[in-house]
Amino acid sequence: MEAAIIIGCLLLSAFFSGMEIAYVSANKVYLGVETKQHSFISKILTRLTQNPSQFIASMLVGNSLVLVVYGYHMGNAVLRWLPLQQAGVHGLWQVLLQTAVATFIILVTAEFLPKVFFQVYANTLIKALALPAFIFFTAFYWVSKSLMAVADFVLVKILRTKGDSKKAFFTRGELGSYVSEQFTTADQEEIDSEIQIFKNALVFSSVRAKEIMTPRSEIAAVE
Repeated sequence: MEAAIIIGCLLLSAFFSGMEIAYVSANKVYLGVETKQHSFISKILTRLTQNPSQFIASMLVGNSLVLVVYGYHMGNAVLRWLPLQQAGVHGLWQVLLQTAVATFIILVTAEFLPKVFFQVYANTLIKALALPAFIFFTAFYWVSKSLMAVADFVLVKILRTKGDSKKAFFTRGELGSYVSEQFTTADQEEIDSEIQIFKNALVFSSVRAKEIMTPRSEIAAVE
């Protein structure tokens, strides 16, 4: 039973850590397009992406709770796996070894590897795992909302900052990347030119009008 709890905690921790990094790494244009689809998953994605801060906070709450349970059971398991008491190891060293073993396992199996995997396949996994993410998001909704309220109070009232502010849903760079990913055709040369024109249009706001105009004195014309 204890082994099952430990494995379950590792899987849940990997899920929470992975979904956190998947949302951060996912192309926001892709998420925007998916939320406009008329499907059950698109409705769930819409709820998850309406408040990014609370979604991430919910994943952090879930991960924190799981880590507490994992630490308790893993510490007991390490004492049984390693005969530290029989070997006469001092209590302080026992605690240090427990911490080292438990931390190493959680970092490798539930932090480093999942985050790398979820970052590479962010767009696919955030859609595939949207339903379980929504279930946990709903379960931890009021906990994360309360914690965010406390954090905003500290930031605004005590530290005198502006607090949390919502950013644009996607950047121009993400829009350009998304368009590039969508074009798969045999006529690559023609498509490349179209993509380049579109990407150039994304930087129009930084171009002066006179830079793209031809002076009247340089125009060859007829009546």
